[in-house]
This record gives sequence, structure tokens and C-alpha cells, in this order.
Amino acid sequence: MSSPVLKADEIDVAMDFDSLAAAGSMLGSAGIIVIDDEASLIGVLEKIASFYARESCGQCTPCRLGTSWMAKTVERLAAGEGRPAELDGLARIASNIKGRTLCPLGDAAAMPIQALLSKFRPELEAEIGRAAKGRG
Repeated sequence: MSSPVLKADEIDVAMDFDSLAAAGSMLGSAGIIVIDDEASLIGVLEKIASFYARESCGQCTPCRLGTSWMAKTVERLAAGEGRPAELDGLARIASNIKGRTLCPLGDAAAMPIQALLSKFRPELEAEIGRAAKGRG
């Protein structure tokens, strides 16, 4: 997943560059991932963040450090060791990566994280709260 996500009410859109751009996403390689409404959004964030942390070649500092920080942050949240306020830090890390790397991997790492945070913030906060209660 390397493009901003679309919510269920946003997906009735033509699969072309202009239509997806107008909807706030992009065509990319034209692959589609459907996330079930029962899926853990923290789990989705964790998979995205860990993938990009592994894939970073390490050449640019924003990508090398940023993807690693994102992955560690989301891993802690998934383990019930974080607080909903840490989503703000995750958003800052993503914004410090986007547009500041030598290759498109940094943007690809940041865009889905930013979109999930902006479109599903209440759901993510609730899930973090449940994970923290499960640990306590």
C-alpha cells in the first residue's frame, strides 16, 4: 500500500489517474487492497510501517530514521504500550519523511500512514485504548 487510502464511501471512482487524484489518492501500480471493517487498523498501520522500514535502503536520513521510528511507534501501540496522543507524533514523523527523500519510497511510506491517521483517527484511538486495557 503506497497510496493514500480511500474510505468505503469514497471508492465509487473510476480507476484512472485523474479520477483517483480528485478523490485524494492515486493509481500507483493499480493494485487494490481491501481492508475489511473487522480488521485491526493498528495492525494495518503496523504492516505498512514495518514493510517500509525493512525496504528502506538507508541512504536518506528522513527515510532511514523515519520509517524505523514509525515502525517502532506502531509496534508499541499494537502491543498496548502506547497512548492515543502518540498518533500525533506518528503524523509528524510521516510529514517529515514525505517530500524529503531521494526516491519515492519515503512518500510511499508516509502517504498511507497519513491517510489512515486522518481518516480513521477515532477508530485508531479506540483500538489503542482497548489494547492498553488488555495489557492492564
